[in-house]
Amino acid sequence: MAVTKTTTIASLAGNLVVDFNANESEENNVTGNTSGTFYLVEIDNTANANTLAYVKIRDASTAVPSHTSSGIPTWQFVAPKAGKITYVFPDGQDYAAGLSMWCVTSPAHQNVSAPSAAVIVKIISS
Repeated sequence: MAVTKTTTIASLAGNLVVDFNANESEENNVTGNTSGTFYLVEIDNTANANTLAYVKIRDASTAVPSHTSSGIPTWQFVAPKAGKITYVFPDGQDYAAGLSMWCVTSPAHQNVSAPSAAVIVKIISS
């Protein structure tokens, strides 16, 4: 019987970022990197039966959700009421300055209305 040995592929991403209570307060530079790529965003909004959760991510080392310029997200993802959703990017989404994020109940910019219960956000990134 022939045996074939192959080396394992390199890891896709080296960081798993988990925010166990995503809210209207910004979490600045969550990966700790100034640049990289993210491949997955998972939002667990199961604790909020009556509200959608909007996770907003800005390509910046800092963000101020209520500010007219630094409160504009680069990416925005929504999770259903009492639901969980995963967004996957096989080719990744590049960022150049860091990833800062927050979570609110409206898609409007400068919204600072927090979900009433904990929203859990996971990001897989390089």
